[in-house]
Amino acid sequence: MRFGARNDSERPDDGSLARRNFLKLGTAGAAGLAVAGFSAGTAAGRTGSGPHRPAGSAPLAVNTMPDPAPVDLKQGGGKTYHSSPGDAPSFHVNDFDGLRDALEQAGDGDIIRVGDDARIDLTGRENTLSIASGVILSGGRGNNGSLGGLLYTTRDKNPVSDTPLPMFKTRGDRVRFTGLRIQGPRLADYWDPEGNEGDPSEHQEYKNYLIGGIHFLGENCRVDNCQLYGFTHAAISVGAKGYPVSARVDHSSIHNNPMEHFGYGVNLYNGESVIEWNYFDYNRHSIAGFGYEENGYTARYNLVGAHPISHAFDMHGLNQNNGDGEVAGGTINIHHNTFRFTHDVHPDNRAQEAIAIRGVPADRCDIDNNWFYHGSKPTEVNKQGNAYRQENEKWMHVWASGNHFGPGEPGSDVGHPR
Repeated sequence: MRFGARNDSERPDDGSLARRNFLKLGTAGAAGLAVAGFSAGTAAGRTGSGPHRPAGSAPLAVNTMPDPAPVDLKQGGGKTYHSSPGDAPSFHVNDFDGLRDALEQAGDGDIIRVGDDARIDLTGRENTLSIASGVILSGGRGNNGSLGGLLYTTRDKNPVSDTPLPMFKTRGDRVRFTGLRIQGPRLADYWDPEGNEGDPSEHQEYKNYLIGGIHFLGENCRVDNCQLYGFTHAAISVGAKGYPVSARVDHSSIHNNPMEHFGYGVNLYNGESVIEWNYFDYNRHSIAGFGYEENGYTARYNLVGAHPISHAFDMHGLNQNNGDGEVAGGTINIHHNTFRFTHDVHPDNRAQEAIAIRGVPADRCDIDNNWFYHGSKPTEVNKQGNAYRQENEKWMHVWASGNHFGPGEPGSDVGHPR
């Protein structure tokens, strides 16, 4: 099996993965398990109405994480972002019961506004809420200093091993999440439930912790101006086998999705998506692709922070996912991004590439006008730690031009807009 390879089989009816095996990233222990005083193993308190606390009792504190996105850039959204829906909301919600009732009634074009002070606990109720086509779930992130309403789960273990459990899975088209905080259970810089020892193909423990945020199975869905963090599987997933759907993820802060083997910011199973104007950090892969020929993405205007766990942008080869041949996606376009790292967060401080194309794209991959902190343009095709690499004996269907190498700032037409 190749470095970092995953061995997946899917359930095409719902897009869930039944099995994944990854090679370890190195011989590091669970480093940095606390961020800003929040322990990785600490369960957040619960608030809102529902079965988890007596009716009428005072809300309990909820552990959260600070938003690391730069406040003076459009990458990451927040106060710099001004495209939240302006129409009057159809529903105002502040607790789980209100959210459930609103989603049951909402139809195409309706806006459900989550209160800025809301703390809505979905623990034990993940993947139970249906979202109709055209519904917008909205919060106030960035408005007058608001962090946005919080939707969260403290569920640590997944009751169905091997199958990722998202907080929200929607088959509706044109569903949008905007202006919200969406929080998973693992508030950490990095976490490996197996201790990074031995052959991971023989290990099972990590498959018991697959908790995700949002999974889109409908067309033209969107996440914008959100802060998403704390997920062991993926903050956002798009498509599945037999579901090549499109999505847009923009102006969001997607960070601290930390688990070894998984830990994705945006996980693209199938279809073509646009990932732009985001801030990424402390994700194992900030963007991951599954590898189908119709699986591709455009990644542009993103800023990747200084703390990678593995390479930031990725396209797997199908042969790493129980497929055949060397195909690694279809069309991949990576331009005007900045990668502010040369090494990862592991204790042995390994050199880490920014982009890994792990096979041969069926169409092409273009890597243009990016700013890499790595010191020079790659001269070897498949050397780990270069700015970018392809798992192949020679460059095939991969082109690169106009990129800048080194920490010195390039001209304004290279790297993330700033």
